[in-house]
Amino acid sequence: MYLSAANGNFYNSRYTIKVVIIQMKKFKKALIIIICLLAILLIGGGTILHYYKTRHYITASLKEEMGQEITGALNRPDCGWYQLRAYYLRPGTALSASDLYVNQTDDSGYTYRLSLVEFNLAGYRDRELDETALNNIRQVLERFSGTKLSVIVRFLYDWDGLGLEKEPDDIAIILQHMKQAGAILNEYEDIIYTTQGIFVGSWAEMHHSKYLSAEDMTKLLVCYASATSPSIYLAVRTPNHYRTILQEMEEHPERYSQYDISIENIKSRLGLFNDGMLGSASDTGTYQNPPDSAARSAEELRADELAFQNKLCNNVPNGGEAVIDNPYNDWKNAINDLKAMHVSYLNQMYDEAVINKWKNSIYQEEGSIYNEMTAYDYITDHLGARFVLRKCDFSYTPYQKGPAKGSITLENTGFSNLYHPKRFTLTLTSQKTGETITLLDSDREKDDIDPCRWNSGESITLPFTLMPFELADGDYMLTARLTEPDSSAVISFANDGYVEALNGYRLGTITIER
Repeated sequence: MYLSAANGNFYNSRYTIKVVIIQMKKFKKALIIIICLLAILLIGGGTILHYYKTRHYITASLKEEMGQEITGALNRPDCGWYQLRAYYLRPGTALSASDLYVNQTDDSGYTYRLSLVEFNLAGYRDRELDETALNNIRQVLERFSGTKLSVIVRFLYDWDGLGLEKEPDDIAIILQHMKQAGAILNEYEDIIYTTQGIFVGSWAEMHHSKYLSAEDMTKLLVCYASATSPSIYLAVRTPNHYRTILQEMEEHPERYSQYDISIENIKSRLGLFNDGMLGSASDTGTYQNPPDSAARSAEELRADELAFQNKLCNNVPNGGEAVIDNPYNDWKNAINDLKAMHVSYLNQMYDEAVINKWKNSIYQEEGSIYNEMTAYDYITDHLGARFVLRKCDFSYTPYQKGPAKGSITLENTGFSNLYHPKRFTLTLTSQKTGETITLLDSDREKDDIDPCRWNSGESITLPFTLMPFELADGDYMLTARLTEPDSSAVISFANDGYVEALNGYRLGTITIER
């Protein structure tokens, strides 16, 4: 029994050893398989990582190269000092070649971008315009269409302060003149910056006239508006005229239903012109207390009307003449009020005493590039819209198969906005191939980046995106451009850094690397 038991233990031990050996062999095979799998994973993962890094690990960086703000003459259309061209239209008499001559620069070398064109219709105060008159108007506008000048158009019957005597005795004649003249203005709507007045009053300034009742003024304004293209701005002489006409339209729409024009159309087009600007607290009678309102002091009235213009004239033009040397047009007061009124144009010839005062006054503002220049220089450069490129930001995270994000910031330091459509583009141009990608285009994204909404006195930030993984490695020039909508004529930013080959302003270089 003893031996038998010993043999049993022996065989059990051998069996156990065999099992252990078999398990060890299986473990070894499993270990080898695991090691092989790990090796495959490491090799494959490395390959994938290398592929991803070389294909999708992209750096995109910006080297900002924005030009500094500059002063001086820039290509800024539809604003500035204007020259006056006046035409007396006589029945049966054509204008001569000398009458039609247009000079685009003054003796100092200043290049005009605006001309006030006046057509005196006193010779037709008792009749409709004949073909000679219509052809004369057309010839004048045709001559201007061949220049870089935009025109401010004023029809009138008086140049001598005798509006009551010289305007037609029958309003129907004025209405007929408006319809006839409006048809010609529509042929040249692309060169018309704004119109002024409703034909009546001394110098067509809507005083000393038989037609200044609320109903007559509104009838004339609505007729003129209906006769002209919706793109043509209109202007009345005072804020009270503006409010009176709109109130009359709201309260008595049936009186003007024959003209088939809405009050919204009028509001979108009706601005102001002021030929008594800065001449006194009331701008020489421009601001007056309405008869049915509580009297305000001259200073209170002025503050209210400046606030009214500040709101209104972000959307419609305002300009005129600065007159009578007095404290209201001392340079600091003048600049503050020109900003508040959003003035885009002034008469260069009148009032000479005021203009000479500005030429002899030194502008002072610590840190400004205009410090120690003349007030005239500052005002010249800030009539209208003036855009300064301020900053460009850009960011991108490597390994991110998504867009890089950037923005440019600009500031409208001018007294006013733009009022006629312009086109803004932001482009990226390969320095290797010359291929250009458009990142922003106001024609495409009108509501978001319309240059006419870049308000005076405000900074504007325009965001953009680009896809680095869609671009080849290399350097790309980032360029901002503001142009006329129907041509490639560039409108200047108030910066250096203009690149003629790209017809735009260099903001920086974006580098793509894998």
